[in-house]
Amino acid sequence: MTARRSSAAASSGNEAIMSPCPAVEDGRCWIGFRFWVSFIGVCFCLFGQLAAAEAAVRLIDGLRITYDPQDARYVDRTVSIIRTARPQLHANLGLSSADTIHIHIAATQEEFETYTPGAIPDWGAGYAVPSRRLVVLKSPRITGSFDNTYEVTVHELAHVMLHSALRGADIPRWLDEGFAMYAAREWGFWDRAVLFVAIITDNLIPLSAVHAVNTFPERRAQLAYQESALAVQYILRQYGRDGLHTLLDRLRVTGSINQACYDAFGISIVQFERNWKNYLTRAYGWRMLPMEGLSLAIGPLFVILCMLSYIQMRRRRRTVLARWKQEESENWTTVGDDEWRQRKEALTILDEEER
Repeated sequence: MTARRSSAAASSGNEAIMSPCPAVEDGRCWIGFRFWVSFIGVCFCLFGQLAAAEAAVRLIDGLRITYDPQDARYVDRTVSIIRTARPQLHANLGLSSADTIHIHIAATQEEFETYTPGAIPDWGAGYAVPSRRLVVLKSPRITGSFDNTYEVTVHELAHVMLHSALRGADIPRWLDEGFAMYAAREWGFWDRAVLFVAIITDNLIPLSAVHAVNTFPERRAQLAYQESALAVQYILRQYGRDGLHTLLDRLRVTGSINQACYDAFGISIVQFERNWKNYLTRAYGWRMLPMEGLSLAIGPLFVILCMLSYIQMRRRRRTVLARWKQEESENWTTVGDDEWRQRKEALTILDEEER
């Protein structure tokens, strides 16, 4: 009973539904207008984002570089550095070509930390994600300068190229970092001094402990990096570039650094580290003082001599000014009085500027 109704009622109801209502029609028009305005706005936003993304990607020389448009000048510098360093990296790896590498220049600290699978040291200016053939660098707008741009770029590029060459093999951290450090030539005066102190105090970091370098304080980490670089240097000096190629090839095949050492050098990794430490002691310990260690002594002495010379120059200038002042008080004059007065005024101005 309740579900049935007369045909008249149904007809009346249909007429009510189908009859146009001005208020409803106006509402539909307004909703439709808002929809199209929103749709057009979204299209413009998407178009703008795509245009910005396209402007911030550069493909060149096997590189895919993504960056903020404000860092375009830094991109040019990065490409120049990679073009310079890559041939030597290919030679040390025994490769003639490499996979496409993605270089991302992070515009903010938050963006810099986006791609890393682990913790980044506070002092880090770049890192590599070899599994993705990715290098992430901080924009100079974060660091505030272009200092160490070459070293950081080549260091991280070397990581990616090494892992690409070994096709996923487990690379010991000392070899990974050592190859990158050696490629970037990150070796300065104070690095030699720190290494010298570590050797004579028997405070070297074992190669097997370098795997935890990201947890080290900056000074300790720098020592670990230097030792790793010198391990690669030792391989190249003792066994040549072919020896390094063989070690990397056997590591790729066997997945064991100990077996790779046996196959490449005929010794275990333990014996290799013992030989390497002896090499460091000979080359960078007490025995290096007559040769490379001479710079360790000359450097500080040169700085001290410059400071003493500057102090002596200031004292001499003040002595001359005092003498001239005394001569003026005694009304002392000579034929060249005007010339001396001019020199005095010039020295006085210089002295005031330095103060």
